[in-house]
Amino acid sequence: IIWVERNRLLFERRISTPEEALVKAIKAAREWEAAQLTPQKALKLNLRSTPEKELPPNTITCNTDAAWIASSTKAGLGWIFFDSSAMEINRGSSNQLHVSSACMAEALAVREALLHASSLGFTKIWLRSDSQVLMRAINQKRGPTELFGVLSDIVSLSSSFQFCCFSFLPRDLNGLADSIAKAQLCA
Repeated sequence: IIWVERNRLLFERRISTPEEALVKAIKAAREWEAAQLTPQKALKLNLRSTPEKELPPNTITCNTDAAWIASSTKAGLGWIFFDSSAMEINRGSSNQLHVSSACMAEALAVREALLHASSLGFTKIWLRSDSQVLMRAINQKRGPTELFGVLSDIVSLSSSFQFCCFSFLPRDLNGLADSIAKAQLCA
């Protein structure tokens, strides 16, 4: 992509911003990845809204969500922390520009929530998202090429907790994190 953009500048006198070049590179990587895939048997994953085993005492639950506008590539990120009695103890939000996809926005929300949890001194966390694709990618420690860097960050951050697990949460149970994320689109 860099070479293509260089040639476009030299021969066509067309200038692309770094952000436009990055979006083109991500799209090209997606196309390449799709061309490499061979049909495989569908993996059976247990994407439940509850963990398979009992949570350790004092585990913090964190629901995350993201809202994304494709035309502006802007994302709103939101997360909310609950104690073991389901009482809200903290929340956070941010927005990001130049986000390539809805799944990338969801991954950024998870990463930001983990960073916030760490800064608050939480040691045990159960993180939930309404993105099945993302939860599958995190739990399998592999996912789409575009998410590689953010997934690496998530895996690295999660290892700093005494306990950390990730689960799918149905969208209709994630309304509060959703409204926090959507509010950030207006910020």
